[in-house]
Amino acid sequence: MVDLALEALIERIESEQEVDALARLPYDDDPELVLPSPGPGADLPYDGHVPKEIMELAHRRRAARRP
Repeated sequence: MVDLALEALIERIESEQEVDALARLPYDDDPELVLPSPGPGADLPYDGHVPKEIMELAHRRRAARRP
C-alpha cells in the first residue's frame, strides 16, 4: 500500500513539474523545438509509400470541403 501511495505521489509531482516547466518555457519560445507550419491545405513532405486507400480518403475529404 505504501509503495502505491509513493508511486502516485511521484507521478503527481512529476506531472506538476512538467506543467510548471512548460509554463515557464513554452515550446513556441524555443526555436529548436518549434517546427514551421506549412499552412492550411499545404501538402506535407513525405517520401514514403502512401496506401491507395489513404489517398482516396484524402481526395474525398478535400472534395467535401470545397464550396
